[in-house]
Amino acid sequence: MEKNMYEEFSFIEKKLQPLTFGNTAARSLKDDCSFFSKVNDLVISVDNSIEGIHVPLGTDSRIQARRAVLRALSDIATFGASPLCILSSISIPNNFKKNIFDKIASGFKDALIEYEMFLAGGDITIYEGPLSFSITVLGRNGVENLGRTGAKNGDLIVLSGDIGSSFIGLKLLQNKISQEKVDNYTFFINKFLVPFPRIELGKIISSFSTSIIDISDGLISDLNHICSQSNLGARININNIPVSKVAKNLMNSKIISFSDLITAGDDYELLYTINPKDSENIDEDSIIIGEMFKDSECKVVDENNKIIISDKGLTGYRHF
Repeated sequence: MEKNMYEEFSFIEKKLQPLTFGNTAARSLKDDCSFFSKVNDLVISVDNSIEGIHVPLGTDSRIQARRAVLRALSDIATFGASPLCILSSISIPNNFKKNIFDKIASGFKDALIEYEMFLAGGDITIYEGPLSFSITVLGRNGVENLGRTGAKNGDLIVLSGDIGSSFIGLKLLQNKISQEKVDNYTFFINKFLVPFPRIELGKIISSFSTSIIDISDGLISDLNHICSQSNLGARININNIPVSKVAKNLMNSKIISFSDLITAGDDYELLYTINPKDSENIDEDSIIIGEMFKDSECKVVDENNKIIISDKGLTGYRHF
């Protein structure tokens, strides 16, 4: 226990304190709280990342630390907020290797520098379990009236980029898809291991979107959240859902299915609704995939409006 306490305090002082980048709110990580005197329109979100659940067992701890921060950041993009700082609760397996501290600090540093944030505080536990992170993200200048509840009948449904690439990357890591089947397979692995939270896009669309969510649990599951909380249904056109050429080839080879792509999650694209009059405001990478209706289901239809898939029996990632 004494050795672990020494490791903890040394880790905080030597590895984590530098990640405050001198911001006085963090109080040099020497107190039980951080203190923010003035922050406008504060947005707060928390996200867990557990080895063996959210990433495969054996994933490098630096990669896990960076990924934990990046996926947590995605939530504040849905409120158009700018990243400010993180609080991290880290649970480290008791059979740890000493370099795990360097790797965690390096992973945090990569993400913090990239998004101009600082570490404001946290907690560390040594226990009998896998490496895990609970990351609380604070953002500023968020937009209060965003979220999942504002979609209206007749609103267009917009997706910020293709889905399924992260799923393919995970299956490559799990050796469930052969590397020989995937051109530029490292691209897909990185889509899973290094999420790209759409922070800047979130700021732009916050001025005209009526509802918004990030795709973490799967397209159908997250669209269902908008539908249920806006008391509407949705129809999305199967031909408009953007997927990569590799994904199409894998579907043609029966290695994966279309249902896999729309339920897998970990895409971290933004799914949002807009009034049709605002369609000219969407960026060139976004695509209109459907429309909100007075209905009780999310349906995938073809060009003739024939139902191909409904949300009945389809789910995305479930937390429990």
